[in-house]
Amino acid sequence: MSHSLARQAIEEKLNSWAKGRPIRVAFQASSFTPEVGETYLRGYLLPSGTSTPHLAGEALEFRGVYQVSIVCPSGQSLGIAESLVDEITSLFRVDSRLSRGDFEGIVAGPVEQGPAIFDDASYIVPASFAYRGAADQ
Repeated sequence: MSHSLARQAIEEKLNSWAKGRPIRVAFQASSFTPEVGETYLRGYLLPSGTSTPHLAGEALEFRGVYQVSIVCPSGQSLGIAESLVDEITSLFRVDSRLSRGDFEGIVAGPVEQGPAIFDDASYIVPASFAYRGAADQ
């Protein structure tokens, strides 16, 4: 359940940032049709195991990775995607808070850029970060 709250906290922060600039975000399980030649973001939650750090089990700890894939049309400068990675890095700084409902968490690791993936029509530059947080059972 709180992986869902973690996702919502992250997506709310990402969406708020994106609305302040001319870029759209395609979130998981949301209807999205990109425009021809549009640069946009895709967000994915990759949950990890849930644990309980306390013997009494009163709180659960949730960990995972959130990936933002930057999708750019072929022929567009790689520098545009790299500058977006820099902005996402500033948005999700290590130890920045993530909260939603009874979930209280943090960004647990720095944003890391993955290798660009190219095809005929576009290329994707993934950027991801680890999160962790807790919620009462």
